[in-house]
Amino acid sequence: MIDLKYYPMPDHIRKQCNQHFSYTVIVNLFTSRDEIKDYINKNVKIDSDEKLSEDELIRRAADVVDGLVETNAEFKDYDSVQVSGFTIANAYNKEL
Repeated sequence: MIDLKYYPMPDHIRKQCNQHFSYTVIVNLFTSRDEIKDYINKNVKIDSDEKLSEDELIRRAADVVDGLVETNAEFKDYDSVQVSGFTIANAYNKEL
């Protein structure tokens, strides 16, 4: 478990966020299509009125990406799409 460092919320994020906290999680996906293997990064923005733990952020980001993979035409031609990693890129607090 890491101790997230929170930063003041920039104006462009503040305008988009109605909650107290905003996070950006980068989800790394390992893909294969016709025996060609590749990695794709997806940025997931998560807003919350409560501070979220690292585990909760990863769970929420994984849920978003799972839904994206299941419904987005971008992924329909892949033989396999697997989550291979997470990076918590930003943690903003509106009150700082």
